[in-house]
Order: sequence, then structure tokens, then C-alpha cells
Amino acid sequence: MRVIATVLRPFAVLLAAVPALAQLELGGVPAEPRWSAWVQGDPVAFAAEAAPKCTVYAFYTRTGGLPAFAQQGDYLALLQRRFAERGLVVVAAVPAAPTAGQTAWQGCRIVCDEGQAVTRSWFGDDADGGHGVVALPLPIGVVDRRGVVRFLGTPAAGLVDAIEAVLDGRDTLPAERTAAALRVDLVAGFDDSTAAAAEPLAEVVQHASRDGLARGLLYLVLATKKNDGPAAAKFLQESLAALADEPLPLAAFADLALRGDPRRAGLAGFVRDALKPAAAAAPADTFVQLAWLRALVLAGDDREVGRQSMKLRKAVTATAADCLDFASILAQAGNAPVHRDLASMALDKAAALAVDLRQLAAARYVVAARCANDVETQKRLLDEYLKDTEMRVSLNNDCWYLMTELATMGRYDAFAAGLAERMLEQKDGMDYFEFDTAALAMFLCGRFGEAVTLQETALEKGGKDNPEYRERLDRYKAAAAPAPR
Repeated sequence: MRVIATVLRPFAVLLAAVPALAQLELGGVPAEPRWSAWVQGDPVAFAAEAAPKCTVYAFYTRTGGLPAFAQQGDYLALLQRRFAERGLVVVAAVPAAPTAGQTAWQGCRIVCDEGQAVTRSWFGDDADGGHGVVALPLPIGVVDRRGVVRFLGTPAAGLVDAIEAVLDGRDTLPAERTAAALRVDLVAGFDDSTAAAAEPLAEVVQHASRDGLARGLLYLVLATKKNDGPAAAKFLQESLAALADEPLPLAAFADLALRGDPRRAGLAGFVRDALKPAAAAAPADTFVQLAWLRALVLAGDDREVGRQSMKLRKAVTATAADCLDFASILAQAGNAPVHRDLASMALDKAAALAVDLRQLAAARYVVAARCANDVETQKRLLDEYLKDTEMRVSLNNDCWYLMTELATMGRYDAFAAGLAERMLEQKDGMDYFEFDTAALAMFLCGRFGEAVTLQETALEKGGKDNPEYRERLDRYKAAAAPAPR
């Protein structure tokens, strides 16, 4: 458990569905876009009788956005082909032309927004990031023939549902406003959410049945916060079926489920089988390919892991985040030492890019522990990481957030266990919430007996009135119990 303290969270959540800088509003009509040039396809009318029935505007004009342009083209071009006859037009905005990755956008329009005139008009003067923040792609917007914004978010979180609603002439704005707010709130504070989040998430899924993000969050609530294994298993199968034709939303669901609940029996196998056609349908989308790799690793499919890792070794070097993910996934393999060189190469590349240095340290620790069994390097990395951490509460919070925040969940569990072991060196002085944190770290690393003991101590020392503590103990005990004969 984290404890509120006057320390900054070292790991910012990078998955916000709608950045705070956006000036667009659901239900509003933005200024008519005046693009520098049409790079691919004919010009598209806006808010006029000649405008398409539904237009998707995907902005990749911001610094750091071009890798996403190269990756997301597979899925957005698929949607363009699927709904073209019903009146859909997909427009991708880039800062300059020609642009790498353009071949994936067959059938879509591509425009150049040189100088970011439209970008700034729609998203404000700070649209290119700033203040040292890692720049992300801007939200995708869906507008109807009148120019009314009907959706703002990511391709994985309800985009296809919004397109269909506009094409069908259905007004879903009230439900979409609620869904958009919940997506942002839960992504930013999922570690603080409780089992009560299941009900509003279920309403989002009912509104947007192919929202991979909402489905992933709801699965995690059922599996890890309600600790309802049967309900989670049932919802898993429902989600895999609902997202079968949506590669990117399916990958978003799979990524969250596998990172947040990696030890669930049978989960990796089901997800691996469901993701195989998605990976084939989106060969350029690194996010989809990494989700596929994670499923292969957790399912123990070592031969296919080897093939997939070699295919991805160059593609992941486009961004530091992909490099870190690639290395941390390979480090979870049953035969992790054989992936040492690839994982180390990816981390060296990440170090040369705009990378969160604390996440880089955590990833290096995970590779040293799992791929090299290098105890000396593990100790050095921990010492360097903790040299400016004087309060034990800061150590506890770092450990907790690494395991529970969506940006880092399931990526650096071995490092979190290393932090927990440092805490346990002063066991006599630990508070109940620190035992709760240490128990989760042991559980995630497969040390189930220790997790049970530490969680029982957390309950005895002050957590007995917290139902979440009891739910976690039940989960640890279930994992530690011998398999039935």
C-alpha cells in the first residue's frame, strides 16, 4: 500500500486518454482546419453539406508523435476500409511530408500541418508539449458532418464504437462524456481505485463494447480488486470475443490483463491464441507486436518468443518506451538468459533517447537479475537509485507505485522486490502498510509463502479493518495452495 506523503511520484502515467491541454470539447465544433498541403488523397470538406458523414482526425504533429503515425496506420486503415462505403474518412495529420510509415495508411487521407497551425488552433499553444514532459500523440477526434466532436481519445479506447454511432446517426454524447472522464480518471489513479470501480466500468463497456482500455481496466478490477476469479474468467472470454476483429483494442486489453494479472492460470494461453491473428493484421504496430510477445513469454512459448524478438529488435528502437518494454518482457521469459544481448541492446538504445532515468534503472535491474543473475550489478543499481531517498516512506511509495500504476505495472516487478527487500532489512521498524507493499512484491515474483506471511503481518499490525488487505491475503493464499490432485 502507498502512503500519502509530500514526495513526487517518480513514475508519471503516460496513458492519459485525453491530454489536459486539449481545447476541443465533446459536443463542440472546432475552427475549420486549414492544412498546409494534402499529402495523400483529395481534400475533405469540414462542417458542410459536402463533408463526410463521419471524419476521424488523427494528429501526429507533436514532437514524438511520428512513431505512433507509423504504428497506428495498420488499424486506422483497417477502419477506413471497413466503413468507407458508409461514409467514413480518416485523416492523419503530420508535421511534414514525405513521412516514414505512410504506406500503412492506404485509403486514408494524409495532410501536412506545417508550423502546427491547425494543431495549435485545436489543441492550444502548448500542443507541442513542454516543461520537460514526454510528448505523446494528441487525442484522435471524431466529428460528424456538422463538425461536432463526437469522440476524443485513443484508437484503443472506444474509437470504433464512436465511428459506428456517428454513421448510424445515434446521439451518444452524454454517455461518451461520462466514459471519457472515467477513462482519464482511472488511468491516472488506477492504483487508488477499489472494487467499486467495476460498476461504472461496466457501464462504459456497455456504451462502447470494443473499448479495449475499459475492458482491460474492468478485468483487472474483477481479478485483483474484487478478487473474483470466476467473474474475471467469464469477462476474459467475453472480451476476447468482442475484440476479435479489433487488433489495437485487443492488444490494449491484453497488455493490461497480462501486466496486471500475469500469474492467473490459463490467462496467457487464451490471450496468446486470441492475439495471433491481431499480430498478423497489424505488422507495423509495435504496441500490438509487444503485447503478442508478452503473451508468448507468459505462455512459455519459447520458440515463438525467439522468432518474435528477432523480428522486433529493430522496430522497438523508435522510442525509449518500446525499448524498455521489449527488455522487460524478454527478462520475464523462462529462458531469460538467452535474451540477455537483445535486452541489453534495447536498454542501451533507450539510454540514448528521451527516457525516464528511474524506469531505465529499474529495467537494467530486471535484466541484471533475470538475464544475467548479476548480484553485484543489482546491488549497485539499487544503491544508485536510493542514494537520494532518505525517508523509508519514499522507498515504500516507489515500490508500491512501480507495481500498481498503469505505466509501470507488470514491467519491473523484480526491481520492486529488490526495493521491498531493502525495506525488510529494517523489519522491526516497518509499519503495517509497508508489510502490505512488501507482500505484494513477493507475490508478483512468485514467492507466495512469503507474501502470505507478510500480508498476515500487515493485517495484525493495523490493516485488519481494510477489506483490500483481506482480499489480497486471500489471493496470496490461493496462489500458495497446492494444486488439487
